Amino acid sequence: MAKRLKHIRAGLVNYDYLVAVPSKGDSPRVRAAKQAASTAAQQCMNLKNSWRELELKAAANFTARDYVITYTYDDAHLPADKGQAGKELQKYFRKLRAARKKRGQVLRYVYVTEGFHAKQAASFLGEDGHLEDRRIHHHVLLNATGPGDYDELRSLWHGGGYIRIEPLDVHYYRELAKYMTKEAREFGKPKVGERTWRGSRNLRSYEVEYTDIPSDSMTLAPPFGAVDYESFGETNPYGYALFVGARYLLYGESQPGKLSYTAGRRRQAACHFPS
Repeated sequence: MAKRLKHIRAGLVNYDYLVAVPSKGDSPRVRAAKQAASTAAQQCMNLKNSWRELELKAAANFTARDYVITYTYDDAHLPADKGQAGKELQKYFRKLRAARKKRGQVLRYVYVTEGFHAKQAASFLGEDGHLEDRRIHHHVLLNATGPGDYDELRSLWHGGGYIRIEPLDVHYYRELAKYMTKEAREFGKPKVGERTWRGSRNLRSYEVEYTDIPSDSMTLAPPFGAVDYESFGETNPYGYALFVGARYLLYGESQPGKLSYTAGRRRQAACHFPS
């Protein structure tokens, strides 16, 4: 029974998906069962969820040296709607990009604009301030350049509200991606595959590699050095064609720093699909 391995690498984040593929000698029932499992696997790994795509883009472009930033507006500068807010943030990015270009530095970012959710006492990034309570604000992932970043980021912001800057915690790429897309899922009800976030044009892509396995002997196991390893999977109703997958972080020579967020790590539920 042949299998196919799909490996996704986005910086430290890795996803493995292993699924059996139909062969010429299979009976119609076996072939249909394998196809059903393959379809379930494809649904899980084709990144139709906006947060999953954001997780991989974030991991491919931002590290523990970079920032998670919240930009808010005071009453005098509060945009009329999200469209205007997007223009204001782009104006800010243009100023920041120009300042960095003079120093030979680049600007990479991902952002979402929110304005519907109420103040949250125990949100992923800590307690929201009153300027985020059903008011337009932005959550941004932005690359760092040096020790002068904090002063520059704050001095160029023309929205009048506060700016909260936190170091990115690489153990929370997935949770951060879910947090940044929460309002679009809860209020916007995006269509399947619709992107609920925006990013700069110079974002790097994650890597995808396929490997055909000629036998049924291969199984998934944590590679040496894997961190936060989590497995998931599903079998079809006939017992054929096991679909299994795993997510983990894989470091090179460098090791992670201390966790910056206070929330405990939360485990991701397995990708299960109805039979």
